[in-house]
Amino acid sequence: MKSFISKVISAFCVACMVITSSAAVFAADGKPSISVELSNDKRSADISIKNAGGYFYSAQLTLDAKGSGVNYTLSNSDKGKYSVVNREDGDIVLYVDFNDIADGSKTVKLATLKANKEISIGSRADLILLNRSMRPTEYKNITVSVKSSGSNSNSGSSSGSSSGTTGWNGGPVIYNPQPVTPTQPVGGFVDVPSDFWASDSIKYVAEKGVFNGVENNKFEPHAQMTRAMYVTVLSRFGEKLGNEWNIPCDNPMTFVDVADGQWYTNAVAWAGGTGLVNGIGEGKFGPDVSITREQIAVMTVNFARLCNKIPAADNAEITFTDSDAISEWAKESVSLAQRMGLIQGREDGKFAPQDTATRAEVAAILSRFLQKVN
Repeated sequence: MKSFISKVISAFCVACMVITSSAAVFAADGKPSISVELSNDKRSADISIKNAGGYFYSAQLTLDAKGSGVNYTLSNSDKGKYSVVNREDGDIVLYVDFNDIADGSKTVKLATLKANKEISIGSRADLILLNRSMRPTEYKNITVSVKSSGSNSNSGSSSGSSSGTTGWNGGPVIYNPQPVTPTQPVGGFVDVPSDFWASDSIKYVAEKGVFNGVENNKFEPHAQMTRAMYVTVLSRFGEKLGNEWNIPCDNPMTFVDVADGQWYTNAVAWAGGTGLVNGIGEGKFGPDVSITREQIAVMTVNFARLCNKIPAADNAEITFTDSDAISEWAKESVSLAQRMGLIQGREDGKFAPQDTATRAEVAAILSRFLQKVN
């Protein structure tokens, strides 16, 4: 898994320098479509994506495949080793990992599906594309055009829509090469399946004790991360990782919107007193405000400096297309966090500084940080 992630990140860095995004071409309804060409005996199907637009690494396709007792295999000799096909509640789910970036402005051959009986594919499907900045785009109920070899028919072999049961939980699909059940929980968290894109990062930070789950054995990976949550996570580093991470605070700072006795009170006072944060103005901290990407960059870089744990900034600097939208007070930290490999931009070349982050995304950032400096 780690080698795959390294491959993706490395390829992404190269892609940012050598690939100029072409204009995306989409179907009339703004969605990609799927083309399925069946062999004469209907036991093999060539599956292609049309009009996806942009560049992507991986795809997860959920097809309405009818028929009982059918065993499917994926011919993926030209794809990555993580490609696989699974049955889920009457559907089949194809996970395909490309060795190289796929140009979705063209028709992309996704895979060849084989079976021990005749294949019957419905006319609708769900699709998730993992783009070159490791963020997913999900398409529901897209069109599937099914035809047999030598036929000009473009109609689906059956009507109806897919159930959408993909096992995906909102993050990029990164495939686990081990023969595990896709919904097997990771790190004791019942809502983090083994094939979730941030499962390794969540397990790592949870084992370190710096990022805990919530009640009922859940991590809530898709929940928004608040400012109070993030400073509380950072405040645990000294306790969980050793004295070298301990940042003393002689003058805790109070904020007008942080009441005494809250679960985050001491952490926010510590963060303000150490200079990790300055608040959001008018004496406020904004504990329940969702943290933005530029705020995460600033806090993480500040924390690295405070505990003298600064990752090497050896990645090529990226000039983001929305650099003017990055707040002046955050520009230096955003640049450093990007060059340190802690946080990257989006597929369209933007940093999206005011976009908020989920708990899974923050776990990934902290996992990268810890592994780079330890």
